[in-house]
Amino acid sequence: MKKCLLLVLALLFGGVIFANDTYFFTSGGNIFCAEDKDISVQMESEVIALTLQPDYYEVTVDFNFYNTGKTVELLVGFPFFEAGIGGHGKIYDFKCWTNGELTDFSDQPIIMEFSNTNFNGEELQNAYTRKVVFPAKKVTKTKVYYKSEYGQDTEGVIVKYLYGTGSSWKDDIGEITLIIENNLPYSRPVGFELPENGTSFVRLEDNKWQTKFYNVAPEYTDCITINARNILDDTGPRAFPSYGYTFSQKKAQPEWLFWYTKPQLRILRNTIYALHGYSFKSQDLKELFTSWGKYWHPAYKENPDFSENELSEIEKYNAKLLLEEENRR
Repeated sequence: MKKCLLLVLALLFGGVIFANDTYFFTSGGNIFCAEDKDISVQMESEVIALTLQPDYYEVTVDFNFYNTGKTVELLVGFPFFEAGIGGHGKIYDFKCWTNGELTDFSDQPIIMEFSNTNFNGEELQNAYTRKVVFPAKKVTKTKVYYKSEYGQDTEGVIVKYLYGTGSSWKDDIGEITLIIENNLPYSRPVGFELPENGTSFVRLEDNKWQTKFYNVAPEYTDCITINARNILDDTGPRAFPSYGYTFSQKKAQPEWLFWYTKPQLRILRNTIYALHGYSFKSQDLKELFTSWGKYWHPAYKENPDFSENELSEIEKYNAKLLLEEENRR
């Protein structure tokens, strides 16, 4: 029999990992991990919405369960733990619903046995638990919402969501829909760890994307991971743009622009001009490049003699491409 379904993957350089709703059993007043697959309830689908805000990210998950057997009442929990170097605090503003009704929950410690398991010293600590009745041969809908601080690495911020604990329910997860909304003004998603059997991302709105995954059979430690990085790729040890700005160095391809928002495209386009000392009339751009540009090498300085002729052919091409994409949004 497999070990507890709540095994978790530590997040490098900090962060908190949170998981799919799962179920527990109780003994002597303590909660324990349920044995995997020993249940008549299947997770038909879940919709995971990750909203990237400037100082935190929000997670909203809607679950659809179907009970193939008799009516059963289960202790359903949403587990979490602090992970990795410099882990942040616990999640906050947690809320949960059952069939549209806001539900009370308890914060309970998890009793686990970690023998023969490598967690780099980290342990699952608590779960927000509540009792849910799953009627026979019917769909039950649950929902969770919370906010979290970002994990950090040397190149940007990290969002992590542990969906592998959904493997405890009967059969595979039928369908996972992932929606990403980016409200970070100066960062965009650049790297992903995602379930298998997925479709390509499509843009729903300027700053919102969606993909779907089917018949997902995760391992307990499987996470959705999103890495977000500065839109200028200003992550090196040297001050930007001494190591080169992509849109000044090579002709861009339209598909490169997929993960940028319209306001970010405007900044990218105007960065080309800022590198040549263009004097901006828009106050927001003037303030932005005055602030950013003091760390550049050479530093941003207004050039009263600026001319379009100073732009290279590559820069002219990219400025035009960026403007065309802005106008399409």
